Amino acid sequence: MRYLGCSYGYLIFSDRRHCHLVDVYTGTKVKPPKFQSESNTLIYLGILMAPLNSPSLRLILFSRMSMLQWQVGTNFWTEHPLDGELIHQIVFFKGHMFAMDFVQRLHTIRIAPELSTQEVAVMWEESMLVGLHSKPWLVVCGDMLLLVDLSVSMDQLFGFPGTFQVFCLNFSVEPAKWVKMDKFDNWALFLTNDRRNPTFSCMKPERWGGKSNYI
Repeated sequence: MRYLGCSYGYLIFSDRRHCHLVDVYTGTKVKPPKFQSESNTLIYLGILMAPLNSPSLRLILFSRMSMLQWQVGTNFWTEHPLDGELIHQIVFFKGHMFAMDFVQRLHTIRIAPELSTQEVAVMWEESMLVGLHSKPWLVVCGDMLLLVDLSVSMDQLFGFPGTFQVFCLNFSVEPAKWVKMDKFDNWALFLTNDRRNPTFSCMKPERWGGKSNYI
């Protein structure tokens, strides 16, 4: 089986015909209905919209060609074609689902009245466009949507040292703009190299021995 991500305590896998949800605490397994198309073997990312016991639960899967949706209680998938947007990471922010694709464009994903994606017009700072960069991370931090970028420089002694930069999306201007942050006060950010796994933030991490303004 292929690993697609983790969400609300469930690991998400797929094989050629089915998606499989596995509760990481109890081992309970849930198997949504069979895929209706052989093209779905190219699925690479999955995310739950809500906890599994929620009556409005939806499971969203992404393949290279389409986006699929299963609503709990139904025995079919709905499908929406994607026009070249290979989704890289998804976060939920203020009731909206934001996605970043592999060329770092930001999109919103809507499930009503039907599955759809829309690119968000965003202005980038010049410092974000020069040098060598890794794929950035989206992180929700309180009422801020952050982008964490790892810029890499070349050093003859130490190889390729990296420096984290953090940007906050300013929605009050049009188009929205990434604004660099020098520090993020009493927050700690948690990242993972596998972008299918969720990023998250924690306020006042000193309560459990962590560090503020730390990644």
